[in-house]
Amino acid sequence: MSKTDIQKEIEDTIASIVHLDVVIAQHEETQQELNKNYDELEKMNKSMSHELRDIEKLEGLSTKAIFHKILGNKEEQLEKERQEYLELTLKYEKIQKNIELLEFEVNLLEAKIGNRENLEGRLSTLKGLREAEIIEKDPVLRKKMLDLSLQLEKQYEQKKMLQEAIEAGNICSNLMGQIINQLRKVQNWGSFGSNRRGGMQRLVRRDAIDRARNLSYQVKHHLQLLERELNDLGVNVQLGIDNPQFNDFTDFFFNNIITDWILQQKLTKAITSVNHTRQRVAHIISQLSQDLSSCQIEIDQLKSTRENILTS
Repeated sequence: MSKTDIQKEIEDTIASIVHLDVVIAQHEETQQELNKNYDELEKMNKSMSHELRDIEKLEGLSTKAIFHKILGNKEEQLEKERQEYLELTLKYEKIQKNIELLEFEVNLLEAKIGNRENLEGRLSTLKGLREAEIIEKDPVLRKKMLDLSLQLEKQYEQKKMLQEAIEAGNICSNLMGQIINQLRKVQNWGSFGSNRRGGMQRLVRRDAIDRARNLSYQVKHHLQLLERELNDLGVNVQLGIDNPQFNDFTDFFFNNIITDWILQQKLTKAITSVNHTRQRVAHIISQLSQDLSSCQIEIDQLKSTRENILTS
């Protein structure tokens, strides 16, 4: 089957874009070389200024002063400095010439690069025309294009749900990490009755318990959101943390009627419960991230297949 005019123009446009990509690479290399020359020219400028100062300094000294200062002949030293300055001048002029040529080349390449955006726009328009042409004149390819569009729509929806579930999981994990930190602040309490600072310690640790309790309400809400997101993905899982009974902890602070080891047991149990749920969420996030990568690969493959149909 002979190619249509649209197909031929698509091929020509793609070839032009590929050529421009080569030009862009050349431009980057040339610009880097130009920057190196700029740096070298600046260094050369400083060296020449230094040599010129040495010459002016020598010319201003008497022969006797030169003898005592450098133990040499003034004219010989001047000749040496002038020779070094001349060599630097020649190198400086060479670098300047290189810069002029490189700047000219960069400007030419930039003028060509500016056309790439126009070509990209034209290619996008041609693909739209080609798609319309397929729908109108080629039943076989029309069915393939329709199937690809439906698959892409499904994969994009899947990608969005995976991203939302991962975000919900990260929020849960972060909140549970904060709960664990607050509870661990309380784990080191001792017997307050014999400590003058016991009252202040009770207040500080009670504040930690209050913070943990407030965070637990947030975690419960976000775990429910995560379960909902997972259900949308067809994953049925029950998440949640055993209630650490924060109110009981607060009572212990003020009643002080139980021994430390009982309180430590309850804290340890609460931390273990939260940490266990957090590990489950981390595992779920890891699996979701893998699914997201697979989903993106599928999207890229479908898009590539679609592009091949439109550009072949």
